[in-house]
Amino acid sequence: MRKVLLYSVLSALLLVSCENFKNYRLDGMWQLKTIEYENGDVDSNIDTVFYSFQRECVFSYIEIPQRAFNPFYGYIIDMPSDNKIHIQMDKRWANNYYNWPDKNKELDYINDFSHFLSFSGWSSADITFDIQKYDKSNLVLFDPKNGKKYTFKKH
Repeated sequence: MRKVLLYSVLSALLLVSCENFKNYRLDGMWQLKTIEYENGDVDSNIDTVFYSFQRECVFSYIEIPQRAFNPFYGYIIDMPSDNKIHIQMDKRWANNYYNWPDKNKELDYINDFSHFLSFSGWSSADITFDIQKYDKSNLVLFDPKNGKKYTFKKH
């Protein structure tokens, strides 16, 4: 009986420790290299922008211009398939969130996040990207709502 109990405890610990070392494929810091627009124009003057994925649950958008540090945080809601990722920005990054009289207000992920959207160029602060390319050093995300393709290099 003790051996069965010991085996059960060890098996549970092994499963937990394996989960702690799970390889989350997008995890890490990704430097934005280009944004390609629907009309074919390419913006490559954006290498101060980084996307960070952590354990497939936390997302951060960071811009590091010359004298400022602008972080925005959100959550990876789900990855409905191997080629999609659903990100929702945290309500604390919405316009004037701290001045809202009703903190339980239902968010409008376009109008309430217009400040963030002007930084990011996203179509919404609740967005599902298509993962068009992924390998250990390159990532391409596509926003089907605005037709923009975001190309990254692993940092």
